[in-house]
Amino acid sequence: MATAINEQEGRNVENNEEKEVPDWMLAKRGLKMLINNNAKDAQELFTRYPDSLPMCAGYSFAAFMDALMTFEDDKLNLATSVLKEVERKCTSETGWFKSVKRVFGSNDNNISIAETLETQIILADSQVCLAILTFLQQDISGYFKGGWVLRKAWKVYQSAYHEILQLYKEIVGASDKQPPEVIAEPPDGTPESVDSPTGSVSRCEPPLNGQSVSKRSAPVTKPNSQTSRRASQIDKATIERLMAAVSFGYGLFQLGISLLPPSLLKLTNFLGFGGNRQNGISCLMYAREGIDMRAPLATLSLLWYHTIVRPFYALDGSNVQAGVNAATQLLNESETEYGESALFLFFKGRVNRLKSDIPTALKSFQSSVDNAAQREIKILALHEVGWCHLIQLDYCSADSTFTYLKSWSRWSRAFYNYLAAICCGSCENATNYTNIKEIKTSLGNGYRNNQLDEFLARRAKCCPSDDDELSKLPSSFWRLLVYEMLYLWNALPSCSVENLDNIKKDCEKIPEGKNCEPMLGLSKLILGCCYCTEKEYSRGIETFRLCLEQRKNVANNAADIHISAFTQYELATLLIKTNETKAEGKVLLQNISQYKDYDFEHRLNVRVHSLLKHL
Repeated sequence: MATAINEQEGRNVENNEEKEVPDWMLAKRGLKMLINNNAKDAQELFTRYPDSLPMCAGYSFAAFMDALMTFEDDKLNLATSVLKEVERKCTSETGWFKSVKRVFGSNDNNISIAETLETQIILADSQVCLAILTFLQQDISGYFKGGWVLRKAWKVYQSAYHEILQLYKEIVGASDKQPPEVIAEPPDGTPESVDSPTGSVSRCEPPLNGQSVSKRSAPVTKPNSQTSRRASQIDKATIERLMAAVSFGYGLFQLGISLLPPSLLKLTNFLGFGGNRQNGISCLMYAREGIDMRAPLATLSLLWYHTIVRPFYALDGSNVQAGVNAATQLLNESETEYGESALFLFFKGRVNRLKSDIPTALKSFQSSVDNAAQREIKILALHEVGWCHLIQLDYCSADSTFTYLKSWSRWSRAFYNYLAAICCGSCENATNYTNIKEIKTSLGNGYRNNQLDEFLARRAKCCPSDDDELSKLPSSFWRLLVYEMLYLWNALPSCSVENLDNIKKDCEKIPEGKNCEPMLGLSKLILGCCYCTEKEYSRGIETFRLCLEQRKNVANNAADIHISAFTQYELATLLIKTNETKAEGKVLLQNISQYKDYDFEHRLNVRVHSLLKHL
């Protein structure tokens, strides 16, 4: 009885303390709980205040993160439902904040303007998150729906960002920490959305005090009388927080748009908005240094960009370590607050993986698994454990990890089954063909007709399901499919010199002829990339030319036409490095458009678009 009374008294004290804390601060507390492996208490805190819009926004961020980590239908549906409810509350004709008494502290003069601006920010944030979830459908209707939602968010961000910026100038004035005064490039057919091959950003000034400012930034205007009148109704601390708050969503919006393939950029141009990658990063850097609840989310977004997006999309070519220094600095600055966070340990593992320090990466990922309170984060870290084994060419350990994920994950059992199967086949003493035979049957379970499922369907055609046929295939057949995964996921540069030599030996001894490899020319593509990773560029050029010659009679709509497209791209990137062959390389890049509907087409188009812009 005494224990129950003490617990109740403790809760009463906690509730009384919370009554004195602004809602945005409570929401930040909940997000920090979530990031620091305390999802249960975070959930309880968020749901304790159903009449608080900032708390609803914090809960929607949590649901959105869960959905992105798992891609599972129930999580995606929950996040969509929560975000739509937040959007509805923001746009309610009755005025959401009229019924809310607990907002933004005790200064009544802050309420009307602060409420209005906060509502705009939350509305735009929810719309951007909804658009991202819609894009994940990866079909034409999803793209158009997502595009219209983004257009709505863009208008709200534009309005809120520049209004808050003017108020910031009026109230705060000149200070050491100035917000990025930027506006995305207008749609002109060549949106400033892709970094150059050297990692620089076109038409942007060099970083100044950790930020970059576009030459074509928003014009500086003098505050008018209306701005001055509104500024008198809001204090310095509030406008500083709101400036950081809007910078998060505005930055994430621009960064996300900048990563769209050219085909979707046409859609955004048609809808009247664009994105600038460096502006987006500058806004996120500003947001992470603020006090708003979005600050830790801005740090996570930057870590995601530097450790996952940059290498996966090959924004820096084969230099997968291009984002390592920036990510390391972010992690070091967050160590005190989030040193034991499973999410931050996950990103530490990603940094070590990109540095080719696979043993240390495995330790970080295992610590992430051990510390994670959420099943979703455990799966995320175990996914990386499997890939580390793949990079080490430790097929048996990779097989074991991916087989476990196949039974545990609800996202894509077919994907993990395929990874487990090719690892099983790659083992010299592999006798269990269960996973391999399941490749075809697993596609029928939860098939969504998205890019990943189309990729798996094409691979299923390469893999026989009959025991006699399977027994006749050499382990090198399956290892080539492993190497293809390493190439397409841009993980070859993370392999050790010893493992690159083993990959080259396997590729070199593949005889030319039918049925000697899963896809014609695959061994040549992988071999050429290994040469380039080791800076043997002349041998790389020779090998890529042999591959294209070998595939010259393959139809442009063949199931394995991605081999031709990627080989042509890799050859072109080498040829444009010298004046003598630059013209030929440019023609090869332009002619890649002849290939259609192949694996990773959008990602390759982003890279081709980037190179052609800077030639």
